[in-house]
Amino acid sequence: MSRVKEESDIVAPGDTLTEEDDVRPGDGVFQENGKIISKYIGSVRYDNGYVNVTPMSGRYIPSEGDIVIGEVEHVSYNNWKVSLASPYEGMLRIDTAVDEYIDLDEDDLTDYYDVGDAIVVKVTSVNAGMDVNLSMMDKRCRKLEGGRIIQIPPSKVPRVIGKQGTMVKQIKEQTGCKIIVGQNGQVWIRGEKENLAARAVKKVEREAHQSGLTDKIGEWLEEQR
Repeated sequence: MSRVKEESDIVAPGDTLTEEDDVRPGDGVFQENGKIISKYIGSVRYDNGYVNVTPMSGRYIPSEGDIVIGEVEHVSYNNWKVSLASPYEGMLRIDTAVDEYIDLDEDDLTDYYDVGDAIVVKVTSVNAGMDVNLSMMDKRCRKLEGGRIIQIPPSKVPRVIGKQGTMVKQIKEQTGCKIIVGQNGQVWIRGEKENLAARAVKKVEREAHQSGLTDKIGEWLEEQR
């Protein structure tokens, strides 16, 4: 059995990525007759025994385990519906939203999260019908206060974060901003130099194909200070 496509190769829908027995299908692929095949036009990524394809363009498709930034769009009797900058909305239930008892007859859910609130939330499950369940039970999850949110293509998220977080770390350090990058391409920025940080993120998005980009962005940020 062999690997047909290597890390970062660009593939099209229907392309075979690998026939290796010890590699399992991840996001953006499916398995058929012992082969793992791409669903999308995108780039190949091997990670912890899985092979994935990150779409080159298009809207975010929720995947279990993703940390995303969403906006509360509806509050019902016992849950919240959350927009994920995706064709699919997510559901946040009471038992995965707060770690305290809520009396549905006495308490108002809008005291916790109201329509228009921006939240960092975790995708806990996605079924075949694309019902997306969410949770706040992760140390990275919280309601966002102030700041601004900008959108980048989900396929550019790894570039904005950088290897081991180096790219986003230097943007934070040189702008003094807090930055959270959601896997759905929503980027929250808060600080005195929000505009500069947003410009830096957009610059990374535009120039994502270039090599040595972390150093180039660092030099560019130095020039702007």
